[in-house]
Amino acid sequence: MRKLLKWLDNNHLSLLAGFLLIFIPLYPKLPLFDVLPGYIVRVRLEDFFVSVTLILWLISLWRKKVELRGNPLAKPIALYLTIGLLSLISAVFIIRTVPFELLHIQKVILHFLRRIEYFSLFFVFYSSIKNTKTLKIYLGILIITSLAVAFYGFGQKYLYWPAFSTMNREFAKGWMLYLTQHARVLSTFGGHYDLAAFTMMVLILFWSLFFSIKHVLGKIALLGAIAAVFWTLILTASRTSFLAYIAGITMMFFFWMFRKGFFWSMKRWIFVLLLSIFVMLSFGDLSERFTKLLKIEERLGGIKLLVLSPFGKPPDNRAVFLVNNPKDQLSQITSSSDQPPTPLRPSDVNEDFPLMIPTGGTLSAVPRTYSKTAFTYDLSTAIRFDALWPMAIAGFKKNPVLGSGYSTLNKTQFNQFTEAESTDNDYLRALGETGILGFLAFFSIQAIILFYLWRNIPIMKDPVLFAGAAGLGGIVAGLLVNAIYIDVYESSKVAFMYWAIVGIIVAGIRLLQTQNKEKVGMPQVPGLADTVNTIRTKTLTMIKSDTFLLGVVLAFSLYARLYKINTPLADWHSWRQADTSAVTRNFVKYGVNLLYPTYDDLSNVASGQDNPKGYRFVEFPLYNFAAVIIDKIFVGYNIEVSGRLTSIFASLGSMVFLFALIRKYVGRVEAFLSVIIFGFLPYNIYFSRVILPEPFLVFTTLGSIYFFDRLVSTFKTLLSFENRVILKAGLLFIVSVLFCASALLVKPYALFLFLPLVYIWFKAYGYTKKSILILMLYFVIISVPFLFWRYWISHFPEGIPASMWLLNGDGIRFKGAFFYWIFADRLVRLIAGYWGLPLLLFGILARPKKEGWFLYWFGIGTLLYLIVFATGNVRHDYYQVLTIPIISIFAAKGIVFLFEIPTKLISRVLRIVILLAILVFSFMFGWYHVRDYYNINHPEIVEAGSIVERKTSTKALVIAPYGGDTAFLYQTRRAGWPIVQGSIDELIGKGADYYVSVAFDDLTKELINDATNPDLTLRHYKIIDFTPTYVLIQLVSDNKLPQ
Repeated sequence: MRKLLKWLDNNHLSLLAGFLLIFIPLYPKLPLFDVLPGYIVRVRLEDFFVSVTLILWLISLWRKKVELRGNPLAKPIALYLTIGLLSLISAVFIIRTVPFELLHIQKVILHFLRRIEYFSLFFVFYSSIKNTKTLKIYLGILIITSLAVAFYGFGQKYLYWPAFSTMNREFAKGWMLYLTQHARVLSTFGGHYDLAAFTMMVLILFWSLFFSIKHVLGKIALLGAIAAVFWTLILTASRTSFLAYIAGITMMFFFWMFRKGFFWSMKRWIFVLLLSIFVMLSFGDLSERFTKLLKIEERLGGIKLLVLSPFGKPPDNRAVFLVNNPKDQLSQITSSSDQPPTPLRPSDVNEDFPLMIPTGGTLSAVPRTYSKTAFTYDLSTAIRFDALWPMAIAGFKKNPVLGSGYSTLNKTQFNQFTEAESTDNDYLRALGETGILGFLAFFSIQAIILFYLWRNIPIMKDPVLFAGAAGLGGIVAGLLVNAIYIDVYESSKVAFMYWAIVGIIVAGIRLLQTQNKEKVGMPQVPGLADTVNTIRTKTLTMIKSDTFLLGVVLAFSLYARLYKINTPLADWHSWRQADTSAVTRNFVKYGVNLLYPTYDDLSNVASGQDNPKGYRFVEFPLYNFAAVIIDKIFVGYNIEVSGRLTSIFASLGSMVFLFALIRKYVGRVEAFLSVIIFGFLPYNIYFSRVILPEPFLVFTTLGSIYFFDRLVSTFKTLLSFENRVILKAGLLFIVSVLFCASALLVKPYALFLFLPLVYIWFKAYGYTKKSILILMLYFVIISVPFLFWRYWISHFPEGIPASMWLLNGDGIRFKGAFFYWIFADRLVRLIAGYWGLPLLLFGILARPKKEGWFLYWFGIGTLLYLIVFATGNVRHDYYQVLTIPIISIFAAKGIVFLFEIPTKLISRVLRIVILLAILVFSFMFGWYHVRDYYNINHPEIVEAGSIVERKTSTKALVIAPYGGDTAFLYQTRRAGWPIVQGSIDELIGKGADYYVSVAFDDLTKELINDATNPDLTLRHYKIIDFTPTYVLIQLVSDNKLPQ
């Protein structure tokens, strides 16, 4: 008996600690009694067991059976508790944030005592460990306990086992609850956030232990525990804890790096990270919350709908876009800018329960209202941003040194007794309750733990202890991340388990310190020198690589093109951009129908025939289709941004093809110079972010040349009859045909830029009958889609704008004006900025290198395009976008030519000075001439258009006279007429419902006079809105308006 009593005396703390390690996580949060009347915090059975254990530990401390000497956290914890006590005293007696009433004082003391209770488990577990065997037993108990927690959570989810929640005051009384299908699992923790934080902690620890175990069966068993606990984390649907888990895993492998090396840790970190993210995104409510946060479902859903939507049949009413699709289908395919959502509740609110407000002695149901933040993010985030966090900051301001005291942050009035305390951010809670001193004291404890673990890595030879230390390091990091969004250090079960694990691992390290007699060196990463050299070598290789440098150029080019990307579509050439964007907008609104592209203009201005169905048969709408895809991916932006991004991405793709071609045919230096000039010419920056098909045409044309060149090169190796070569040639043939056919479908004059294809082919195979026939067959194949398209659109002449005038409609070809506008004005002034002309001439005159005549054929094709489409190029400055690739190439060759001039003629320094002067002044003058293109010269059409959109039906037809320019009509987001053709009555007969004008001409004044006639019987029209800048007039009676 005496031996038993002696054994119990020596091991009672270990037994109690092991019991608490089982009991605290597994016993539900069932209350025994209220500690304060009306307060959510209640006394539970675990509090008794912890108190008994703490009393026994204090007795052992008094008997000197345990000691605090050598405990690395004793002083930091004591410092924090001292500051907490001072904060309490300050709150009651100095700044008086706590009323001098018993109930309020009891509450603040209660929260101070709770901190002591949490910390007590650290001292108990620290003192209970006499050897590493006890430590390993504790870890084994923790694994089994965690599995039990997970299995009980599975029972709640799948078998309707009871749940006990502490999420509100009533439930915290011990109500037995059952989870609905999408309710978040609580297990035994009373709240899904608490359970998520616990699973996050043990998962990090288990992964670390997994990599320390060598036995296969042990690994399999632990992997099963990891899977069960991870699935529990998924069922909690806590995004914050998952992100904390990712941060913790990262910190855990940081510690492992000092044991196994950088590459060992990096490989396994990537594996665990990708596996975790894959499982998270594939299953459960957590994946839904992340996809909602990242709008993945909305993006993929839009693309899926786009792919699965049928082409449809031709419209049988006056306009295809006037057909009203069902509301549910419309909401799926409509851009947020075109059909702005009107949410009734935030994204994380599934059902509205009205507020019951007492009025006149009865309760009245009042609809809930939500803040703008709730609609922007979700309700839980809005509560933090709008209420909890500002309250904590306000508490901090009351006493920045010691804070406003525990449990004082949620009060809206001085005497208010709050039933629960929450800030949902432990950093702000620490600052608000205990001030800067308390904040620094508490989080310095976390820093000391991390440093203590890291500093003692060299003495941790035991793999299990090291794994536990690495896991604890990850837990500390994970909780620090978790603390951003919840009060994780005040969650009782989480806090108990955290300080218990800290006590276990720190005690194990302390044991090793007492056994180790040698000086402990600094932790070293194995093979660090070789690792650093390898990383440095690979990094330098990557930085010097063409791919990286090209990526840098592309990144800066992208940044330059994002300038004013959000501006309304009323800048330079808005009339042509509006027509193109209208097609995209109708695709987004009503589904993609490539065979029936429509826009807003119902007039005969473009084709000479009335166009009641709004057909737009110009280029095949590949560009618009690409813009729809971009709109589905970049959710939340308007259709103008999507269109501009489409052109920008096409321009960046053009730079990639341009670089690849010039690097092969000319050289690496010329290739980089070409893409730099292409990327940063002010003219090209603007016209490669406009909503026009020309940037897309440049992309498809350069892609055609690139893939045709690859195809020709591959044909030469077909004689090997290897399956791999045959497959590659087949794929290149398909891609090449697709690019060439797409270029012709976008704009038929892409044919002029196909001259390099002819040169590449004949250079490879010579001028033989066979080679000529094969090349002709290739051109026939790529022309078939274009010919079919031209045949198809010939059935709809009303939708085909007149285009023959683009050739030489005004007879300007080879006239003096032609040479002035094309070469002097566009090329020299607008594109080259005057000063860039010498570089272009140098490049043209420079002797060809390995490229042979390739560039000259490219240039001749471009020149033929300028000559054949003479009037179009003179009238429209954006037509010269197709000349930018060859101009960039020759300018790049000109720079190289300048530096190849013998030093006897010009010194190297002078060459640099000349080049810098040319480039600086060229870009300066180019920007000077282009900068106004970004401006909105007539903001009144944007203002008037928004009024039309707000005050008219989406099916209304509008007259928006603007001299035939559709830019104004486009702003209304309605179909109609950009010019008054015939009389107003004739247009009303064609379906016109409204008239909007920003020019108060005679017709507008006449309509205003009619609408304001004092004699009501003589009024035919009604003014909807009238300002000094615009007027909106209703042309038909209310009963004739479309609904």
